[in-house]
Amino acid sequence: MVRATLRRMPAVTPGGDAPVLSVVTVTWNAPEWAARLYASLAARTAEPYELIVVDNASGAETRALNVAEERAGRLRLVQNEENVLWAPACNQGLRLVDPRSRYVLLLNPDCEVLADDWVRRLAAVLERDPRVAVTGTALNWKRIGPVYGCVDGSVFFMRREAFDAVGLLDAERYPWNGAPYDWCARAFARGWIYRRCANEPPFLVHHGHKSVIASGEEHPWRRVDVAEMYVRAGLAPTRPHRAAVWLRRRLGPRWFFEPDAESSSRGGAPG
Repeated sequence: MVRATLRRMPAVTPGGDAPVLSVVTVTWNAPEWAARLYASLAARTAEPYELIVVDNASGAETRALNVAEERAGRLRLVQNEENVLWAPACNQGLRLVDPRSRYVLLLNPDCEVLADDWVRRLAAVLERDPRVAVTGTALNWKRIGPVYGCVDGSVFFMRREAFDAVGLLDAERYPWNGAPYDWCARAFARGWIYRRCANEPPFLVHHGHKSVIASGEEHPWRRVDVAEMYVRAGLAPTRPHRAAVWLRRRLGPRWFFEPDAESSSRGGAPG
């Protein structure tokens, strides 16, 4: 059984409003990077939001940072006494998000917000196309249709209706890597799509691998069998020829997951 402590703190929303956005992040050491994330969120987020931090048995410095931020009313903290890995910890946080929030975001702790319109630019991708369930600043491509990969889990910005329909990550099968592929496949099977949000000019940066470097411990990456995921989701995998992919990327219509330059360069929501 996982030992975890949740301290009941109010949602981190300016003026006590219902949050527009629920942010879930999983910390595992690297306190200087987590501190940069917390500070950038507080400085750059105009919309009411809540921050839920799930700590995976970090060392004393990270724990002290999280407790101090919690006592200041800037986050809600779930403290694990063992490292349950990324997807199970994400699910712990996702179970706590405010039911009134319009968007739900999984955000790596070594990300940093650079621009005040970051929420609007991500939300605009969803609001301009009601089919889009999730967006983010990076995609992971797989040459297997009909889904062709997923939004990278470092910035995984979900429409609330899609999150409610698709549910939590499959943490049992994919505790360390692979869960975003599976979630996007299950969403696709329900009629949703995903799309990348253009990050030029940059509004958010993912510095990358800071927890692994700080911890000196990297969990083994499992091979991701997306064809198996598609079958489990009720989809029929397809494998287009490399030449067909090359031609479409250069001459054919855009893929459904490619960014809409208009929506990602201009804030359109929330209002």
